[in-house]
Amino acid sequence: MKASAIKKTNHVVTGQGSPTRDNVVEFPNAHKVERCNEEQVDLYQRTKKPEILEKIVAGNQGLLHAVLKRFSYFPDPYEDLLQVANLGLVKAVQRYDRSKDANFSSYATAIVDGEVRHHLRDSVLMRQPRWLRKTEKKIEEASIEFTRKHKRPPTMTELSEVVNISVDGILEIMRVYAAASLYTADDPITQERLQTGPDASVVRSQHYESFSLPIEDKIALADALDALSAFQKKIVYLLFYKDLTQAEAAEEMGLTQRKISRESAKALDRLKAILNTKIL
Repeated sequence: MKASAIKKTNHVVTGQGSPTRDNVVEFPNAHKVERCNEEQVDLYQRTKKPEILEKIVAGNQGLLHAVLKRFSYFPDPYEDLLQVANLGLVKAVQRYDRSKDANFSSYATAIVDGEVRHHLRDSVLMRQPRWLRKTEKKIEEASIEFTRKHKRPPTMTELSEVVNISVDGILEIMRVYAAASLYTADDPITQERLQTGPDASVVRSQHYESFSLPIEDKIALADALDALSAFQKKIVYLLFYKDLTQAEAAEEMGLTQRKISRESAKALDRLKAILNTKIL
């Protein structure tokens, strides 16, 4: 076989066991496989027959495993990532334009890589505290509204004034989100990057607002609430966020008022111990 014919190889998955990174074997004569792929994709786009799509997906599992090797550091279950990769492959089949210069395998690799990165970015961010996600959304919405109103993006000082968060705090939140963004195949993926988290000590309000806790106190309270059990958090939510009476909370949860009273006292004691302050 000529060397030029084996410079580029596709992969197929062996049929033994569940999909893993190890049961992948090389398949020579990539040019022939590529032509077959493109013909099958073209046929599917014209006919929309599901059995053709299934054949394309089954025949390109090796490509998916090759892409997923780039993300071996991530703790997400491999089967979950493979499912996301398969969805990316389906999108590639639906969107591929044979008239363009890229062959199908190159195009599919880019689409699958992007789909997995988008999923992992969301996964990394979901591991961050809720206050961070909520605050980042507030900053983003304020920036969009400022830009709409003034026909230009805000400076950091202007944005800080609008959201009442220190410039250092905004930069810290932006840093965490930037670290979680895996936009290109050249981005380094490391355990350190995965474990990045916000330094809450620099996220502070610029000034006090009437009837509103400063953001540093909101963060401390949010972290303390996260330390409660799900059961205690629900009781606190009903009593202090929905402002229900103990009798109303007991009815909603199907418990006795005495149980609600006892458990709410435990929850408040736990919050006091964490916050080291008096809760009224």
